Amino acid sequence: MVSKKQKSVIALFFVIILLLAGLPFLIWSFKDSQTFNVIVLDNTVPDNSYREHKGLFWILNSQKYVHETEGMYDASMDYYGFFPFPDYKYEIRKLPDTIENTDLIYIADTYGVYEEEFYGENPEGLRSEIIYGGLKSEELDKIEAAVRNGVSLVAEFNTFGSPTAGDVRERLYDILHVEWTGWIGRYFLDLTRGVEVPLWAVMNYEAQHGVEWDFHGPGILFADENDQIVVLLEGEGVTSDNCKIEFTTIGKEFFNISEKVQYNYWFDIITLDEECEPYALFSLALTEEGKEQLSLYDIPQEFPAVVKYCGNDYLSYYFAGDFVDIDTIPKYYQYYGYDAFQALITGDTGSYENRGFYWKFYVPMVKTILKEVYVEKLDNV
Repeated sequence: MVSKKQKSVIALFFVIILLLAGLPFLIWSFKDSQTFNVIVLDNTVPDNSYREHKGLFWILNSQKYVHETEGMYDASMDYYGFFPFPDYKYEIRKLPDTIENTDLIYIADTYGVYEEEFYGENPEGLRSEIIYGGLKSEELDKIEAAVRNGVSLVAEFNTFGSPTAGDVRERLYDILHVEWTGWIGRYFLDLTRGVEVPLWAVMNYEAQHGVEWDFHGPGILFADENDQIVVLLEGEGVTSDNCKIEFTTIGKEFFNISEKVQYNYWFDIITLDEECEPYALFSLALTEEGKEQLSLYDIPQEFPAVVKYCGNDYLSYYFAGDFVDIDTIPKYYQYYGYDAFQALITGDTGSYENRGFYWKFYVPMVKTILKEVYVEKLDNV
């Protein structure tokens, strides 16, 4: 029989557990909210998963940044671009004619929405007719006017690529101080046809090389804007370390992150001018065979992943990857330290999603950038 003293000890133990579990929620609840106005542009929203920007909104809410007029951020409502509705209906919410009272503009994705993705499933990755997409010239007019007036800017992959027009791309180069080489790439856990590699890449490879696609297992695929395809199979062209991302010396000092992390999704290969610095780099673990193969196409082994420009008139970052694209984000955010806990327990390999990268790299980096812009806002008040 359990004595009264033992019952008291057990009860006290459970009370302590409950208090510890509830403490992060209490800390978050008592934390002051901070007014921080962010405009998000996402032209790639074929369904209501909002995976191209909801990871950013989770960070904003977890850090208790609130919009001056809207309060907490809602991934389903508080963005501009393509809005999907039931019964295959949609709406285009255009940027304000004049972007005012804004601290940060974030271009999440401009690849667009296509018929096969919107009206039906497209598991094979067939190319279809575009419904809406690309960064429009009139959108860039509004963004550039705001940026030149001191609004900070973050943009990421696929801001430069198709279907964004060439003249818009050239103007973006001037704003972000980077230039796209025309190459994109991605690490795949399984290159087997029909698993996840888009069919357009398979078809272009077969047409280019005159052989059937016969790749299996992990590897990296490269494609350029002229549909050239290069494949490096793990164990032949690339080692098991494949594609990693790591902050440079200045990046480590600024973001206080020293870990090298596996990156499992799309990236683009860019160059930068002398006015900005790479704060992080992608590095490919190539074999000698892989080095020889990439040298034929002038594809480098190491290239910028995060680029920062800090001029007298504005601040900008370019993320050379589809960084915020993630589906499995918790609905709750009212829990202090949850992101740090996830960074500890989440691995960065063996997943089709970039969950490890998101918690270990993207979240702490974006938290630092948001704080940087917020502090600058307070200094200018």
